[in-house]
Formats: sequence, C-alpha cells, structure tokens
Amino acid sequence: FELIVSSIINQLQTKFSPKMPRFTDQWVVTKSLFEHTAGGSCACCSFPMFDPNGLKGLISAVSDIETDVADEEYKLAQDSPWPPEMRDSIWADRGRLRHKMKNEMDDYSEFMLEVGGEDGLRSWCVDTLGVETLRRMIQMPRSEVTDLMKSKYNILPAYLEVMKAVVEQTANFGVTKYDIDAKGSEEKSFEQMLKFSRQGGFMLDITKQLQTDDGISLEIDNEVLSMLISMIKSLGGPKLLQRGPSSSMDDDNDNIESLTPNEVKRRKKRHTKFQK
Repeated sequence: FELIVSSIINQLQTKFSPKMPRFTDQWVVTKSLFEHTAGGSCACCSFPMFDPNGLKGLISAVSDIETDVADEEYKLAQDSPWPPEMRDSIWADRGRLRHKMKNEMDDYSEFMLEVGGEDGLRSWCVDTLGVETLRRMIQMPRSEVTDLMKSKYNILPAYLEVMKAVVEQTANFGVTKYDIDAKGSEEKSFEQMLKFSRQGGFMLDITKQLQTDDGISLEIDNEVLSMLISMIKSLGGPKLLQRGPSSSMDDDNDNIESLTPNEVKRRKKRHTKFQK
C-alpha cells in the first residue's frame, strides 16, 4: 500500500508540474496512472495472478521467452513506474494481447492468398471497392482502438488506460516533436502517412483530387495504396512486430545491431519507461 501511495504522489507531483509538456512519454505515464487510480480500479478488475511466484513466475512460464530474456523482462518490470498490482496486470495483458495477435497472423496470410496476393488486393480495392468506399473504410475513430482491445481481446482496465493515453499521444504526435522510430520499411511509411483529424479519426489520404474538364474528381493515390497493401501483407508474418530491441519479448528475433546508436539508446530508454 505504501508503494502504491508513494508512486501515485510522485506521479501526481509531476502531472501538475508546469514544466511537463503535454503528450510526451512522461505525460502518458502520468495520465495512465492518474486515470486508473481516479477511475476507482480495484483488485477484482486486475489480472488474476495464479502463479505462486507472482510476476516472475508468470514471465518464466511464457513458453516463447528464453531464460535470459525473461530475466531482463522481470528486471525492467521492476523498474517500471507502475504500482505493483497495476504493473502485473499491464504486463499480463500485454503478453496476452501479443499471444492472441500472433494467432491471427495466419488469417492475414490466408486472406492474401485468397484475394490473389498484392495484385489481387490492389484490384479488389480499386475495382470492387472504388474510390469513395475505400476512402471511407480507411478511417478509424480514436475510441475504436481501445474499444476493440476491450471487446475483442478482453483487455483489463490497467492496460486500457495506458493504451488510451498512447492513442491520445499518437493523435497529437506532431506536438511531441518526436522522430518517427519505426524499424521496418512498411511501418516507417505507415507512420509517415498516418494522419489524425477530429472529424474522421485516424486515417490515410488514400485519395487525391484530380482536375478534369468536368470539374474536380477523386482518384486513388497509388503510393498510399501500395503502402497499405504492404502493411496488410506484413501482418501475416513472419514476425508479429517489426520493432523493438532484441531483448524485448515483443520481437525476440530483432537484430539490434541494425539500429543506429541513438536509436538503440532511445528504444532502451522508452522500453524501460513503458514496460507493460
């Protein structure tokens, strides 16, 4: 209880500090902790820790984490800014979400085969859906991200609060002045093209205006469509994620040597701060 109170006090002191800009990584931590606590969270809303060894036992029990990686995960979890119960719930849901999404990779690869590969998907988007339908489909309200996590993946309140703050940070990414930190080419292109509007939510400018003799019409932007198709294809594997240091459970096979020293430093710092 003392650890929880101490953590809350420290984070609230930071929250009301005039020096902390909005939508930074520290803002995400503070907002998540504040909303989770103010929301009246309780033990019944947390992940049930059945393992007698607690979080360390749960991490070690995950079959696809090697011993040294599991030890590093536990060490990072211990250094996280979350109170113990919130930390355990976040880590457990993070692992559970990853597991469920890995099981969905076959669905994406099978879809690509059924539709006829990249060329078939392009034809379906252009000829079957058309400009207007495709434009409307490539929009996602901000609230839908966490709504799906709750309804489809049964994510509990602690991790949901973190993701709500992350979604809000992403919607205001330009304010943070952060650089794009994607690793794979598909993800880099996606981050560069992803936009947010209060009316349409998250979206891609999949269409562009074309001046004709009859006036202005819409046509599909082939560059954006190519990026979208590549991104959908990448969801089918072979890896779930294209990012993160190799010591992270998020991407055990990543080659950290391919990153620049600054990228390595930034990723390790963020991974430590946001261990979930």
